[in-house]
Formats: sequence, C-alpha cells, structure tokens
Amino acid sequence: MSWRIGVDIGGAFTDLYAVNPETGETNWTKVESTPPEFENGVLNGVKQLEEKGISLENADQIIHGQTVVINTIITRSGSKVGFITSKGYDIIDMQRGNRRDIFNFKYKKPEQFVDRHMTEWVDERIDEDGSIYRPLDEKEVEKATKSLIEKGAEAISIGFINSYQNPEHERKAKTIVEKVCRKNGVENPLITISSDTTQEWREYERFNTAILNSYVQPTFVKYINKLEKALEEEGFDGTFYLTLASGGMATAKFSKDFPITTVEGGPISGIMGATSLGELLDEKDIIVIDGGSTTSKAGLAENLRPKTKTEYWIEQDKYSPGYPAKVPVVDIQEVGNGGTSILWADEAGNLQVGPDAAGARPGPACYDMGGEKPTLTDAYVVAGYLNPEYLLGGDLKIDKDLAMSSLEEVAEKVGLNVKDTAYGAIRVANNKSARLIRLISIRKGFDPRDFTMIAHGGSGPMMAPFIAKELDIPETIVPAIPSGVFNPWGMIGLDIRHELVKTRDIVMGEDEGSIKDINETFETLEGEIREAFESEDISQEKVVINRRLDMKYEGQAHTLKITCPNGKLTVKEIQALKKEFHKTHDREYGFKLEDSSIKIVNFHDIGLIPIEPPIIEEYENEATLEDSFLGEREVYNGEEGIMTPVYQKEKFPIGVEVEGPCIIDGKTATIIVPKEFKVKHDVYGNLRMKH
Repeated sequence: MSWRIGVDIGGAFTDLYAVNPETGETNWTKVESTPPEFENGVLNGVKQLEEKGISLENADQIIHGQTVVINTIITRSGSKVGFITSKGYDIIDMQRGNRRDIFNFKYKKPEQFVDRHMTEWVDERIDEDGSIYRPLDEKEVEKATKSLIEKGAEAISIGFINSYQNPEHERKAKTIVEKVCRKNGVENPLITISSDTTQEWREYERFNTAILNSYVQPTFVKYINKLEKALEEEGFDGTFYLTLASGGMATAKFSKDFPITTVEGGPISGIMGATSLGELLDEKDIIVIDGGSTTSKAGLAENLRPKTKTEYWIEQDKYSPGYPAKVPVVDIQEVGNGGTSILWADEAGNLQVGPDAAGARPGPACYDMGGEKPTLTDAYVVAGYLNPEYLLGGDLKIDKDLAMSSLEEVAEKVGLNVKDTAYGAIRVANNKSARLIRLISIRKGFDPRDFTMIAHGGSGPMMAPFIAKELDIPETIVPAIPSGVFNPWGMIGLDIRHELVKTRDIVMGEDEGSIKDINETFETLEGEIREAFESEDISQEKVVINRRLDMKYEGQAHTLKITCPNGKLTVKEIQALKKEFHKTHDREYGFKLEDSSIKIVNFHDIGLIPIEPPIIEEYENEATLEDSFLGEREVYNGEEGIMTPVYQKEKFPIGVEVEGPCIIDGKTATIIVPKEFKVKHDVYGNLRMKH
C-alpha cells in the first residue's frame, strides 16, 4: 500500500489527511498543535493515523505545510545573520525612499533583520549589463567572513550589485566563505546568495530576500531535521516534501536551502485544492476562503488559475511597508480573524475582534483549558451557532457557561448584554472577512457576483453565507472533504515544482531579432529548470513548462503578469500577448494605452511534475432528512432567540433542498444556513448554498 499523507500545522490544530491512490482509501485526523515544538503535534497525528491502520512504513510521500518560517519572522526568533555586500552600498539600511501614504505621520521604516555591525563590505562591481567593472577582492571576502564568524554569525548572506545579471562574484564569494567557515570549525555553513533566491532586479528586495532566508534557515533546518529523523524512526522511508508559497511542493533538501520559498505554504494548499474541486464541479471562477483558528485567508482563481506574484511583503500594514521577499507566491490576503481571535473593547468602547488570538493553549474559554479571554468561538457558542456541549464530532468537550462568563467584562465595556455582545462580535468578524474578499476581488478589478465561493477551515463555513449575502455571491460550496482538514487534502494533489524569474528589461518588438531574444531567454531558463529536476533524479521527460511574462507600458514602474504560450513564439503569439496585456491593464486600472510601447521586465518559467489530485468519488448516502435531524437549538439573531433545526452533515441526504435558517453540524466545522438561503448535498457530498 502506498499512502500519501498531507500535514498542515495551524495556530490551534495540526491536521493530517491520508490518501491511498491505489485503493482510493482515505483517512484523516486532527490534533492539537504543540508550539513551539510543532513536530510533537505532527507525531501525535501520525500515531493517531497508525491507530487507524495507516503505517508510515506504507507511505510513499509526506507533504508538509508549516508555519515555522512565518512564525520565526513574526516573533523575531531567528538567527544572527552576517551580510556581505558591495563596498559603499547601504541599501539595506536605506531601504526604499518612497512612502505609500505621505500624510501618515506614524508611518516608519521597519528595523532590518541584519544589524549594521554584522554587515561587511568588499570591493567588487558588476555593471548593469552584466560585465565585470571591478574584479572581486577575494582577500576582503576572507577577512569579512572571519570577522562575521568572530561576531557570532549563525548564517551568512551575500548580495552584490547587479548580480541578477551576472552572479559570478556572488558564487565565487560563496565558495570562499565556505572554505573560511570550515577552516574555523563551521562544518555545515548556511550561506545564501541573492542570485540563488531570485534573478530579478531591485537590489533592496533581492538582498532582503536572501537575508530573510538566512534569518529563518537555522531554525527551519533544525525543525525539518528533527521531524525527518522522528518520521524515519516511525518507519517512513519515502520522499518528504514541503509545500511552496507558489502552489507546488519541493523536496526537503531544496526547502532547507531556500526555506523562504515555503512561507504561507499551508493556506495556499487550500486554494490549490479548491481549483481541483472547481474543475470537478465545472466551476471555473472561484473565490476561496479559509477560516482558521487564528486568521482567515482568501484567494481568487479566474478560469481556475490562481493569481500569482513574485514579490511578497511580510508584516505590511498602514504604519509600515513590511519586509519584501522576492519569491513566487499565490496571491492571498490574510486578516487576524479566526476561531480563537480574542474579543476586546477599544478606548472608544467599540467591540473589536483580533488580531491577537488564544491559539492552541490556552484556547477559547469554552474549551476549559485555562483560557479566560473571550474569543470568537465563545461568541458562536453563546449565540447558539455552535453545539454548546462538544465540537469535532464529540472529541472536544466545551462549556457554554465558561463562554458566557468570559464575555461579561467585554460586554460591560461596550454597554451590551452578553448575547448582544456575542452576536456583535460575530457581525464584526464577518465584516472583516467580507473586506478581505473585497481586497482579492473588487480591488483587483473582479466582480464577486461572477464567482462561486468555496469555504473551508474550521470557521470558514460559518462566516461564508454572511459574506455571500453582503457581496451578492450567488453560490457557496462547502467541500465534501471535511472542512477542517481541507488544506492537507489539497497538499496531496500539489505538483512538484521548480521555477525561475529572470529580469530582462526589453521592448516587446515584433521584429525577428526581438522574437529570437525572447525565445532564447525562455530556452535558457527552461534548461536550468530541467537540470534542477534531473539533480533530484526526476526524468526531464515528465517536466511540464508553464510560462509567464511580467509586462508594462514603457515608462511605468509596475508590471502585470501575463500567461505566455510554450514553444517557439512567432509574430502571431507576440501580437496576442500584447492584446491580452491591454485587456488586463484595462481591467486592473481602468484604462489602456494601445499606441504605447510594451516592455517585458521579467521572464517567469515554471517547471512542473504533475501529480494526480485525489479522486472525489460520488457520495453514497441513502439517509433521509429525518435520519440527519439532530433536534433544534436556540440561535440568537440579534433580536430574539429562534429555535433552529440542526442536521448532521455526514447523514444529510443527497439532492434534498432545505430552506434556512438551519444549522448543519459536521465533524470539523459547523455550516450556518441563514434565512433566505437554500442548501443541498450534491452527488459528491459537497454542500451547496444559494440565496
């Protein structure tokens, strides 16, 4: 038996989903996360799978989405980084001179992840055309490395000017640094050069990406090594993969070299899984919302193609530009709004939800694990939307009285009774999630009324119908796969992925020379990608190439990413690409300049080894509506308590349409069906709500 197992670590729970492609068998489990030693939660989940008859000795693949990278950055718990750069260059301290909001007097530049005293400058210079203006002073590199070792550097980054055009000096410097480290007793030095993380221009963003990679690398490598060893001791000898922010997966070896590429890999797996579901259901345009325990994430896929970008800003908000990471990332938006988000009153007495969260420990007050602060889960319990006795199919006992008590102080501050406070918190959280959907749709030129929403996660199906009503989204789908383990299910269908982005700032001409230049650039990048797969013992014959071009009007600063056909491009394809760019620009910005020259800034090549996603079989259920009926529960709607029918999702009949209001209890999530909505199970077991 050859099992494939997806593992996703969240703020409160660690989720595992196992599929046997040969037999079609599936199983899953959900256990408590164990921060900061997250590997213990993974192993607890593995042991539960073993109790269900799934041995790691029979597993071919484990695909892991983790939060170690992003948490290390957010909590500032990473390594001491040394940075070697071009003499006279202070871009890391200077950052960007522009301000997104010139009237925001609280706006300030963030503190960097490498201290100035941990920066060393060496003499070298590459010109913008890639030619060597001044050779690398190797003696200075040796001296700089010794200095950083003496200062306690745990990882070293190297970033030279214009290395995206010619990485020769960076690669030579890396070899020197490795030799000096080993001479000084550092056996396995962790060294990142900026041209390996990205071949794009913009020095500050490229250097910062390398520095972030070094900052998280020791912690990440230690975590993965411990987890790999523990899994091997449990009998696993298959291939261990990490999910990538780009929507694919890569080997543990690659991920340990470039951990920054795995940032936000877990939530992105849910978007990729939703595209597989959308293809099955012939839903081409989808909005995906993942309501988790600490945050809610949302993404969009037009024609089942998730939007991607090659620059991701960590911790960006209205007061700070954040920290750039030039790695391919599926475009998602996130807000601190989840099941364990804490309720509080601001100075004006207004009710707020999040972004602080109770997490796995102590958790919501109703879990009776020591939590005293009120959370969104407590509000749902008090309002009657959640079962007042247990969650997770009975595995998690809860106490409604504790939930009520936790809300009393906040209720007093906002001047409401406890029930009104609970309902108000739910409204606030739903409004925050609706704004999240606006960011990924309306703000990007998409009309949410043209999309179908797929809702998953522990809290996603509860907030989804309220969002759908506010934004007039015609249909909401809650997947047949248990909502709380949808992310690890999505991981099992991820493709193995390598990609390269290369800056070539050239005019997109239709003459023979220009087209030849474009074709040769793509061929070079694709050759490098195939070599990367070959180094992992993957046949080049299996590689599928997808192309993108970052394009702009001449004189513009920012680009749009346009899909490019494979093979030799001709005048016909160039003209079609220009037409598509004009169309996309008009949709995104409300105008187009058809007489203006168009420039290619970046060539973006994606190499995939396609993996067959898990098969969703037709749902076999002969139960009647009466069989699924669990009784009635009083639900507070902001005005009065209404006795509302409650059904069990696992027994909900196929094709029977039920009008709201009602509640459908599942093992990992509760689905709320408000008044004016209708719900039914389709033939695959997905709940489909319309209004």
